[in-house]
Amino acid sequence: MSTQDVTSLSGDSAFVSQDAQLNDFDYKPIPMTAAVAVALAVFSLSAFLSVVGVIVALIGVVVSWVAVRTIRKGDGAYGGKGLASTGLYGSAACFVLGITSHAYAYATEVPEGYLRVHFSQDISAKQFDVGAGGRRSIPQDVAENYVDKQVFLKGYMWNTNTGTNLEKFILLKDNGKCCFGGDPAAYDNMQVIMQGGQRIDYREGLVAVAGTLRAYPDAPPGQPVYVMEATHFGRAKTSFGAE
Repeated sequence: MSTQDVTSLSGDSAFVSQDAQLNDFDYKPIPMTAAVAVALAVFSLSAFLSVVGVIVALIGVVVSWVAVRTIRKGDGAYGGKGLASTGLYGSAACFVLGITSHAYAYATEVPEGYLRVHFSQDISAKQFDVGAGGRRSIPQDVAENYVDKQVFLKGYMWNTNTGTNLEKFILLKDNGKCCFGGDPAAYDNMQVIMQGGQRIDYREGLVAVAGTLRAYPDAPPGQPVYVMEATHFGRAKTSFGAE
């Protein structure tokens, strides 16, 4: 074999080697679900802030699992396994830790010695009993279970007073369905009076109060029927127990 032939074969071998190298780096499509999985994992961090975030994390787990399964069934046709796995582990961690965080907050948010009460369901929904002559009275189960008892409940500060250093304020059962922008029914609100010289500042959003609940069914129009002599006040740690 001539030197020219050897050179030619050598060149062909080099060409084939380069083709094989290029094939090793062929582009592999990444399933859209893999990219979505990573995005959902990032949004799943909100699981520590709200129940909605926990739902996002759960969706992230499902989407990530679908992405991983698609890539595995592709027998090497798809890339992005690392992205899908990152999304899966991230969303799963946020889901588990988010639920744990909310469960702990719920279990510890009520001060010792106080009874958890759902403002809307346990008080507002019962409205008032009306006797002979139209006289208003507190429903029996409310009077027996909650009035003159130490209770813990959640609601929204009425924005008729948005100041600071407040000794008292009106607490509403919700932030729009019954009350804001209107004239709330007497059973949809209560006056909160801070005890022991405490003062608080107006807060938007859900708040929690604890204290002794009083009831004055004969209060004149415009005056509160329910009054909370509050010993505790703060931002609600969870949204459970409120509309």
